[in-house]
Amino acid sequence: MLVRRRLLGLVAEAPGPVAGTVAAALAATGTAVITAVALAEALERAVAGQQVSRLAGPLTLAVAGVTARSVLLWLRDLAATKTAARVKLRLREKLTRRLLALGPGGTAGRPAGTVQTAVSDGVEALDAYVGFYLPQAVVSVVGPVFVVAILAGVDPVSALIVGVAVALLPVARPVFRRLLGRRGAAHWAAYEAFAARMLDALYGMTTLKTLGASDRHGERLRAEAARVHRASTRDLAASATVYVATALVTSAGTALVVAVAGLRHANGAVDAAAVLLVLLLAAEAFRPQLELQNYWHEGFSGVAAADGIFALLDAPAPVAEPCRARAARWGGGPVEVRFQKVSFTYPGTDQPAVVDVDLILPAGRTTALVGRSGAGKSTLAALLQRFHDPDRGVVEVNGVDLRHVPLRQARALTAVVGQDTYLFHASVADNLRIARPDATDADLAEACRRARVHDEITALPRGYDTTVGERGARLSGGQRQRLAIARALLADAPVVVLDEATSSVDGATEDHLRMALAEVTAGRTTLVIAHRLSTVADADQLVVLDGGRVVECGRPEDLLATDGPWSRLVAAHAGATR
Repeated sequence: MLVRRRLLGLVAEAPGPVAGTVAAALAATGTAVITAVALAEALERAVAGQQVSRLAGPLTLAVAGVTARSVLLWLRDLAATKTAARVKLRLREKLTRRLLALGPGGTAGRPAGTVQTAVSDGVEALDAYVGFYLPQAVVSVVGPVFVVAILAGVDPVSALIVGVAVALLPVARPVFRRLLGRRGAAHWAAYEAFAARMLDALYGMTTLKTLGASDRHGERLRAEAARVHRASTRDLAASATVYVATALVTSAGTALVVAVAGLRHANGAVDAAAVLLVLLLAAEAFRPQLELQNYWHEGFSGVAAADGIFALLDAPAPVAEPCRARAARWGGGPVEVRFQKVSFTYPGTDQPAVVDVDLILPAGRTTALVGRSGAGKSTLAALLQRFHDPDRGVVEVNGVDLRHVPLRQARALTAVVGQDTYLFHASVADNLRIARPDATDADLAEACRRARVHDEITALPRGYDTTVGERGARLSGGQRQRLAIARALLADAPVVVLDEATSSVDGATEDHLRMALAEVTAGRTTLVIAHRLSTVADADQLVVLDGGRVVECGRPEDLLATDGPWSRLVAAHAGATR
């Protein structure tokens, strides 16, 4: 059977509905047996020439059995649906918690489309498996044993034939399982690849159109869709082959047992009523196996999808909650951050991102990180936000190792205003309240005034209730940046990280942003990551990174007066802009 221990454990999420599904299915088998016995009794009385009134009792019992069976099968499907719904709900809750625990560091190596497919379509693919296949697997074992035992009391020879035929199906299933397993895995892999590429196309539609690459990307999508079609066709063909083979075995078994029963009737070993009862019970003995076969294709889809689901659930988190958490007291004022001999290498790479970094971010001061791409600037910011933990060394805030602080408190330490501000497809107010859910309308308005964006928001069709669109598409780049600043003001974190916050706006907008940034950085420890030289001119401390190491540190004007890396970088920039 298609049963895996870990997948079997999923039904523990809904023990009541699962038990109800099995009980209703077995009870339906019992009513089928009662119906068969009643019909055989009616036939026996009819053959004996008894009055029609003598047939009323068995026929009424048969009708009642058919009616009860219909009700029980409805209850079975209802319980199975409840099982699937509950398991999917619990599984999505686990996946959501896991993804939030993994954070950007834990999902960086996975395409967004693959993750989305596992969480949405992958969980949905388990519907038939946990709701119908697993309970039916139990019924397909218990039901035939019960029916064959009843049949043995009618005609042992027929019972032996039916028992052997029923046993042949599970014996042959390993061959079918290998075939369907390969086809199901190939189909799911093709579907995941198509979903990932489609999501990339949707997110990058503007870029594709701008570069005139939409036709080429469309061809790749069509090729991926054709691959899904081929894999799906092969999967369905394999499933159909297995179903035909199963139907052939059951049909042959039923025909054989009826033929043998007919011969035994001709020899006087059994009467006509017994032959009818053998026919009905043989069909009922095979029915659970045939119904199980109906769920095989969906079951294999669930098994294939489960690999991606369990890969997410088992993914190691880049950081973990401390065993003995130490609640840090930031004191409500600016904090001092220290990087002490910090080294870190991203998983799957050999080259360290930062090496032996010793750096102090003075409390209430602005420190600017500069250097070429890949120098380690963003890595230091990620370590400060505890998206990763250092391989060696310590990141301390007011003398407390961040690894000893609860993750929620460690993350609340920092507010970030980045180059690419992400806004959710929700209202302006909802996007702002991500930073502080209990913020009042007055709080939102005050934060936006300080971020120099309040007037522009109130000019929108519905003001703060205006939906910003996918990724904030209905707002300008400057408006998105200033909303990010407003969020940072609402968060009121003691440390602010400005990651290329003004690099993608024009000069006039940059002036507005600078005034807004002055609001959010006032009285806070600030870390600025920038390529624009003008961005770091007012920094209290300038740190130059190269190859993941600190090669220079000091006041910008002091470093510019020396013949060091910073002065050479400024000179190179000046030469490039002439």
